[in-house]
Amino acid sequence: MLRTTLHEICLDRILELIQERYWDDKKENPFSCLPTRVVEHLVEVCGASKRFWKFSYFRLLLSSGKLQELRLCFPVFFTDTCKLLPQMLTEEGCRNIKILELDKNFQNDESAWLERLIEKLPFLESLVIRTFFNPTALKNCKRLKRVEVIYRMILKGTHYFRIEAVDTLSCLEDLEEFDVFRFNKSTSYLQHVVKLLENHPKLISLGCTDSSRAAHHIHMDSRGSKPLQYGLRKCSWEYNRFSFRERTSMHLERIRSAVLLFPLVEELEILVLHEDCFEDLKNLNWMWHCQILNSFPF
Repeated sequence: MLRTTLHEICLDRILELIQERYWDDKKENPFSCLPTRVVEHLVEVCGASKRFWKFSYFRLLLSSGKLQELRLCFPVFFTDTCKLLPQMLTEEGCRNIKILELDKNFQNDESAWLERLIEKLPFLESLVIRTFFNPTALKNCKRLKRVEVIYRMILKGTHYFRIEAVDTLSCLEDLEEFDVFRFNKSTSYLQHVVKLLENHPKLISLGCTDSSRAAHHIHMDSRGSKPLQYGLRKCSWEYNRFSFRERTSMHLERIRSAVLLFPLVEELEILVLHEDCFEDLKNLNWMWHCQILNSFPF
């Protein structure tokens, strides 16, 4: 009884030929005529195989022009990544990419090429990376719906996400998720979050970024007029999570403003400093998940 399908047998043989550099001296890219799903599967298998210990093995796959989804995890033994990836992802080869996920921390001097790459992706809809970059690189990504910058550790020389350029994101009319966990907490930080909410009516999540403070600011500015409402579905209301010096009255005002402005919240992480908060949370009729963080005993 066969333990593998014909598809798997063919894929394995193709991988062997890639490793043997069988097509390296050919004029045409043999993968440019294959279906997108096959090329993407080959990239996935290459990334998971320990046989492909050089990133250069990916060259023909990445330059095929067939990729719509590119998810790359970089093992520690890929020492040629930063040098070769920009060469492989040419403008013609990557212009159809809709989903880009790069699981690697890049230093500041290595991130410039990443910004140039992003500028070449007019059809990009989802971007998940571990490198802080200048958001002006997104100006050509008109279809972008999701931006997520993840970090587990900050490498020496790595800066915060340059949130001061948040105004440049206003051209992203379809933006739904903006999850940048390490905002630069400058004096204008609050204004940046307010602008994100006001400029992107389709936003459903700001990730781990606190939105309650911005809600209170907007609510206070709109007093005397019809209360504004936004469409956030997933929220974090944990401002001053590691400092309990905020006055209870101010804390309650923030939460009430957030409930008023974000009535469609479904998932919520909240820092509770007073039991009265729970009365306000009862007005969130769509909420199905609530995680309470470091609340005081009442």
